[in-house]
Parts: sequence; structure tokens; C-alpha cells
Amino acid sequence: MMDLAALAEQVRDAIPLTRHLDFQLTSFDGQTLTVTAPLALNHNDKGTFFAGSQSALLTLSGWALTTLLARQAGANADVVAVKTDLDLLPLHSDIHITATVSNEARSQFEQRLERRGKATLRILAHGTSANGARVCEYQGLYLARIGLNDD
Repeated sequence: MMDLAALAEQVRDAIPLTRHLDFQLTSFDGQTLTVTAPLALNHNDKGTFFAGSQSALLTLSGWALTTLLARQAGANADVVAVKTDLDLLPLHSDIHITATVSNEARSQFEQRLERRGKATLRILAHGTSANGARVCEYQGLYLARIGLNDD
């Protein structure tokens, strides 16, 4: 199984902003990643979850899932978000994000990454409140390329 704590630390080291989100990569089953973050460090002046934090966490979730799927396929890939779409509702609690990809998309991603050394992957994610209500919907397109960070 992938080391989620190590990946989270890699993100915090590379992207200083993420240190302030207090996020946790909580589980990965080979196709779905869950991420959590507390309201306490991510609230705005109205006491609700800051939309900028939600956006960053959803983007991070898609990046982390794409990175994990590339590693699962045996590739050390550089991953970037190339397009995102986000819908939000007010959130008055901690957030629980579920990012996932279809079997077909994952398979196609793995094949293209192996064959061409790069591939795109569409990630779908949603966030829920502490009581399970959906508070955001996200769709992101990520590009993974092999060899950009190799020494």
C-alpha cells in the first residue's frame, strides 16, 4: 500500500501553502482517495470553511490521486492540474473529500502513461460536511509525465 503520510509530507515540503490547511490523506484503496481537513484552520470571516481552502484541498486531492495512480502503475511521474471546475455551498464543519476515477479512465491512464510516457486523467471529487451533506463538487483534469523529475 502507498505511504500516504510520506506523500502528504512531500506536498507540505513542496507547497508551503498546504502546511496551513492541516489536511490528512486518510485512505487510498487503489482507485479512491479520501482527504480531511478541519474547519478550525480553514475558516473565513463568516465562520464557514474558506472557499479558497476548499479549492486548494480539492485540487490537491486530484493531484494526490493522480500521483498515487501513477506510482501504482510503476511510474515516477510529475503531475500538474491543467483544468478544474468547482461548485461550492457554505460549509460549517470539517470537510471530508472523496476523489475518485472510473475503472475505464484509470486503465486508459495507465496504458497511455506506459506507452507514451504521459497521460491525462479526469478526477471527480466531492466534499461532505460532518453530517454527510454534499457541500462541493469538483472535476479536474491532470497531466502526468514520466521523467521530468528524474536525476
